[in-house]
Amino acid sequence: MRSLALLPPLCLLSLTLAACSAGAPAPRAAPTAAARIAAECALLTQAGTMMAAAGNPAHDGLLEGCPGSTARDTRPLARQTASLRDGGQAALPPGVTQGSRGEAVFRRMITRGVPVSLASQLTADPLFAEAAR
Repeated sequence: MRSLALLPPLCLLSLTLAACSAGAPAPRAAPTAAARIAAECALLTQAGTMMAAAGNPAHDGLLEGCPGSTARDTRPLARQTASLRDGGQAALPPGVTQGSRGEAVFRRMITRGVPVSLASQLTADPLFAEAAR
């Protein structure tokens, strides 16, 4: 008899838990590597457009390695090395966590020739968020 008395509260608890879990949004699936690469390449394209608009056109190899691009980084070795050094020394902008994929994307933009100030600005772009997920 005592177990039957507990039945209504247990049913109510089950219904309450079911109602709470039904309204929770499903977690977003992690993007594929190809989707992250596409977002990063779109971000680099945007950076190149912004650089050109500012009177500092990007070098031909900015999109090296991006799908559909056959461009190569033909900058002098000294300029490539300077970009690599700049990328490694740049302070992380707010919202970019050290050791994260976002840090890698940020530093990779700089080593490809995107100025540090522009790379920092682009970390607020939704394409950056997609590339860094």
